[in-house]
Amino acid sequence: MGGTLFAGFIGGIIARIPIGFALAAASIVGLLLFTEVPLNIAPQRIVAGITPFPLLAIPLFILAGALMTYGGISRRLLDLAESIVGRIRGGLAQTNVLASLFFGGLSGSAVADVSSLGRILIPAMRERNYSAAYSAVVTAVTAIITPILPPSITLILYGVVTGTSIGQLFFAGVVPAFVFVAILMLTVHLTVNKLGFLSGHVGETKAEGAGHAPKFFPSLLAAFPALLLPVLILVGIRGGFFTPTEAAAMAVVYSLVVGFFIYRELNLKTLIEALKSTVQLVGLIMLVMSAAQLYSWALTSERIPQAIAQGMLDLTSNPVLLLLLINVLLLFVGMFIEANAALIILVPILLPIALDLGVDPVHLGIIIVVNLGIGLVTPPVGLTLLLAAEIAELNVMQTLRALLPFMIAVLAFLMLITYVPAISLWLPTVLF
Repeated sequence: MGGTLFAGFIGGIIARIPIGFALAAASIVGLLLFTEVPLNIAPQRIVAGITPFPLLAIPLFILAGALMTYGGISRRLLDLAESIVGRIRGGLAQTNVLASLFFGGLSGSAVADVSSLGRILIPAMRERNYSAAYSAVVTAVTAIITPILPPSITLILYGVVTGTSIGQLFFAGVVPAFVFVAILMLTVHLTVNKLGFLSGHVGETKAEGAGHAPKFFPSLLAAFPALLLPVLILVGIRGGFFTPTEAAAMAVVYSLVVGFFIYRELNLKTLIEALKSTVQLVGLIMLVMSAAQLYSWALTSERIPQAIAQGMLDLTSNPVLLLLLINVLLLFVGMFIEANAALIILVPILLPIALDLGVDPVHLGIIIVVNLGIGLVTPPVGLTLLLAAEIAELNVMQTLRALLPFMIAVLAFLMLITYVPAISLWLPTVLF
């Protein structure tokens, strides 16, 4: 049955069937051919996949991010980021990195990050003589920050699937996110200076900040209401004032207040647009999640994850090699499968291996999220890279040269958080 499930799904992807339908179709065919399970179990498992109460946090956090975006937050966050790093060499590329850190703490979605910030930053970088490919790559790669930071949709989903504390997962992502930002900023510095990814002369960036970057304190004051939201979420969860799901509801209310009464850029028209974008994104995520739950159930009912896990353990008992194998598997799958679907499918396989190795489930969650985040910028699927390339009016192949140094950087970061668990576990250990 396992071969049928895998072949059916891969065949559906090759045939360009939407991933949710490919997962559901492969599952139903496998159940029909190899089991005596009645087919009425399929809709039950599909519905059960999206009914756990903690999953309500996903649409609520997406809505909060959309309300902030349509309420004028993107421009204010960009001004703040540019006021901090805009005057240094490669300032606008560094602004791109820092803006993703700020915006990632609001949206929870890497695709939303690229869609919102990319439409502003990519044209701005082109105007300042950055190449189109470099502009697209920086925008796509910095979006990997978003799934690591709270309120990450992927971390919420991992917590629901594994029963791991979502609050601990949120805090576990904070330090890795800042480490990743530091690595990306160093990579930007080196690529702008050493590799000349500017389409104009290299000295062009020296003039970026002079007279252009906004002043820090006015920018901080303007962005402060938005920056306060992730802080309120983390403090509220740690203080026991609300659960992650209740925090998501609070985030929506807070975003409405900020948009209508503080920034005053949210009105009936923009509210409707925010709701429409939320419904579209949530519908896509829930379709994939529900179908992936059916697919995962079909796999586990035949004990396929256990067999794969045992096979990997039989191959080697060396923890270093097994963690490397887990990373290779996740990177490969992330190249072809949407992150949330890949998580639901692979976690039942990887969790038993990780527990046998003594890997903390919270640490495993960060490893998985980073791997699947890298998949967002890895062809052929690479959703954020595709979107950024489209905004830059390029095809993905034209971005590969500019992507290479950033891929080296993100893989180095992956190895760091894999083999130094304290980066992920220090803050949750201190606070919980």
